[in-house]
Amino acid sequence: MKKEIEDIATSTAHRPWKIPNQKWFWYQEWNGVIFLHYQVEEKKLRELVPYSLELDSIDGSFWISVVAFSMNEIHTRNTFPIQYLSNFHEVNLRTYVKHKDKPGVYFLSIEAEKIIPTLIANLLSGLPYKHSKIKRSSNSYSLLGKRSKIDIEFNIANQQNNPSKIDLWLTERYCLYKGGNDDPIPLEIHHKPWELYNLDIRSLNIQYNQFDRIVDFRNPALCHYSPGVKVIAWNL
Repeated sequence: MKKEIEDIATSTAHRPWKIPNQKWFWYQEWNGVIFLHYQVEEKKLRELVPYSLELDSIDGSFWISVVAFSMNEIHTRNTFPIQYLSNFHEVNLRTYVKHKDKPGVYFLSIEAEKIIPTLIANLLSGLPYKHSKIKRSSNSYSLLGKRSKIDIEFNIANQQNNPSKIDLWLTERYCLYKGGNDDPIPLEIHHKPWELYNLDIRSLNIQYNQFDRIVDFRNPALCHYSPGVKVIAWNL
């Protein structure tokens, strides 16, 4: 594991800024990742994001993404993963922001499969984790929460050997922000570049009670699949 993390930490040519000088705090793997991307109106998106953060855009367009994956092997530095606590399915709804010209993501919703990891994640990260029922197979993913429902059936298509500008803009993000502060501090993350594949959606039903008014979740503008990345992260 140590050699593997050293390999991740020394692969930095793709990053837009240097990794932190401090020692990393978290290790985790994001596996079998489904990305569904939607364009949204700036005015409607602005209502959902703290004004301490600037909305990020590409070629004048603003985006929200549903990201469904399996979290694996999560543990802190100098500890080891525990099966029940370290492995669970997760779905987040995120948008794209920046602060002091550093681009990152801001989570509108995070839902996780297991109750205890959800509580621990809330406590340690301060991110808006909620517990939901989640199941997945090799070509399907389903979630049932108090205010959300997701059913996806898909096929993985060809690999994107030359990702476009927007493919990279939507996926290659190396920090996240929490809201509410006048001067938000980025939570830094690092991993090797995403290995992206096209995704053929066979059926799709997504309902977010809080966000249906601003996004037509039935019709993503772009979709990606990735086998996943191994991630190191730093505490705030």
